[in-house]
Amino acid sequence: MTPSDLTSHRESDGTLSSRPGFTLVELLVVIAIIATLIGLLLPAVQSAREAARRAACSNNLKQIGIGCLVYESAKKSLPPGIARTTGTTGDSNGTWRKQGLFTLILPYFEEQQTYDQIQFDKLTDQTATLDPVRNQVVTSYICPSYPHPKVNTTSVGNATFQNAAMVTYAGCGGAVLPATESAPPCLVGNTYPDNGIFYLSGSGTVAGGTAPCGSGSTITGVGRQLRQVQDGTSKTYMVGEYCHRDYDPLQKALTPPPGNMRPWYLSGKYSSGSVPDVYHVKQFKYTPNFPPNWQKITYDSEAGLNKLPMGSYHPGLTMFVMADGSVRSVNDSVEQLVYQKYATINGAESVGELP
Repeated sequence: MTPSDLTSHRESDGTLSSRPGFTLVELLVVIAIIATLIGLLLPAVQSAREAARRAACSNNLKQIGIGCLVYESAKKSLPPGIARTTGTTGDSNGTWRKQGLFTLILPYFEEQQTYDQIQFDKLTDQTATLDPVRNQVVTSYICPSYPHPKVNTTSVGNATFQNAAMVTYAGCGGAVLPATESAPPCLVGNTYPDNGIFYLSGSGTVAGGTAPCGSGSTITGVGRQLRQVQDGTSKTYMVGEYCHRDYDPLQKALTPPPGNMRPWYLSGKYSSGSVPDVYHVKQFKYTPNFPPNWQKITYDSEAGLNKLPMGSYHPGLTMFVMADGSVRSVNDSVEQLVYQKYATINGAESVGELP
């Protein structure tokens, strides 16, 4: 048998013909071309997918914004970030709180059925986290780019309350600006600035000093009236993306999810002191995703969840819904002072455009 016989085949008339086959070099070239084309197309596909996820996240924020604004129209104020009382059982029923930003707006964007399942009167350590809705995912509360389970089941010990459906968004709780830029806010409970779209009322001290400010012995969340937003609703953050995880210097990696995220149905808790832990309202101390990969900024070093930076899994940006209901994306490179000015409602600052 000759080499030509290897590529011969019989025609329909019974005669033999010879056709050349692919050489190894030709086959490798074809494979290389296909691999190159895939390499060129893959980033475009990934970019298209991320664009779709950003659009879906924008829609989530739009829904949350609608919920807040329709609530404000009905109740004449925005929802509080955390409510001191349940409205029916007072404060004697436990330390946890469920009335807050992400529970109170549910009926105002077609989630009435979910709202009706929440056990607002179950607030003790034994009952609060057994709520029927704890594992119910609210689609509008999870960014499509969030790569981890929507329902956490991995927390142990004192953090088992995190075994529930997450929310990847948080409300704007104001910012402490340099005294040269704006009058310092009152730090309610010596902790929370009172110049955000969501804020607390009660006594405290003026930021940067010791002068007393505020009034009342009870510290609680208050619903902001939109007419109080003196800087303009289009230039004031309302809700943005939040998915912070601590950096473990020993492992040189971020801690496992959900990190410092909290379930959507818990608005926070009152411990032995009078100042509550507010889960879904953040003070804008750092720019989004600061520093890179959220390293070095931890829960312990910041004395509470409320100062941890906003952030997202979108490359290079974090999305916000403004107090007028419009959605904006903010680059990680935003100037800190500009970013913080958009976080206050009454500074009357001269605000530049967000990059």
